[in-house]
Amino acid sequence: MISPLIGPGDGHTWPAEIDVRHLRLLDAIASAGSIANAATALGLSQPALSAQLHRVERALERTVFERDRHGVRPTALGEVLLNHARRVLAAADDLELAVRRFQSVPSEGLLRIGALPTIFAETLSGVVAAAAPDRPVELLAMTSRTALFSALLDGTVELALYVDHPGHEIVTPDGVHLLPVGTEPVFVVMSPDHPAAGRGEVSLSELDGSVWLTPEGDDEFPEHLTDQCARAGLGAITVRKLDPTALRQTIRHEPRAVAPGRTLDSGSTIPGPVVALRGVPLRTRHLLLWRDGSSVDLPSVRSGLVHAIAESGAIRHRLPEWAAANPGWLGT
Repeated sequence: MISPLIGPGDGHTWPAEIDVRHLRLLDAIASAGSIANAATALGLSQPALSAQLHRVERALERTVFERDRHGVRPTALGEVLLNHARRVLAAADDLELAVRRFQSVPSEGLLRIGALPTIFAETLSGVVAAAAPDRPVELLAMTSRTALFSALLDGTVELALYVDHPGHEIVTPDGVHLLPVGTEPVFVVMSPDHPAAGRGEVSLSELDGSVWLTPEGDDEFPEHLTDQCARAGLGAITVRKLDPTALRQTIRHEPRAVAPGRTLDSGSTIPGPVVALRGVPLRTRHLLLWRDGSSVDLPSVRSGLVHAIAESGAIRHRLPEWAAANPGWLGT
């Protein structure tokens, strides 16, 4: 069950008794564009679906959809709710699939791997499956170093793909081993109104006075960013951690906003002009980590990752001209 929502500004709490089933209904309505079409898709009567929607809106004390003769469209609250709902539903679907796979495969044959939820995670799954064709592969999301080491040490995962940054390298505990895959340059995405927007390359010092934004959950990159800005003479900077929706809105509307940008376009990357940093002061190192006793051929996995990422880079690089002029980086 989702915890209560806090109303904007007035501290009002909505006792929202919303479960995954309700989120699926809301997503179906938004996708169908009308109550009638959503009811048909869900195999429900229109009155039954309308009644369930009213129950959700009564619990929230706000409307989720505006109705007119053309159908329905999300309100401002609806947009926020649906954005989070779709992530919850994707996670719920992944969980259901993981449980089904776990129940259908002997536990001793299952190969569980971990990774940050990035474009490289699915690449890892395919590469590991090719390196260990006799073992079904299960991918688990790893969102912190603490969770990563715990999962490796207690046997939840056998190997993982994670990252660190110069000056903040991972130190593995006993029983965990590390193999670098490669280093990825970090670009910056900025507001279209930023003074540096449209330039092919800038130095960190030219971004003095910018408002730095990073996604929530990234606990390690901000320290690397702060260190490199200090080296560039910027002094103290402010780094704001925002959820994906707020970050996208801020990057559009705050003229001084900049955010770290990944090398490859995942299809859900932060929108906005992408600019390279002269000298590549911001970097992400991708690492394979595994626990004692793993039978996976790690050199083959590393080689497969580098090859697969290079192939993706040829068609998905966010700055292809920069990549052509600066060969040798991961993803090029």
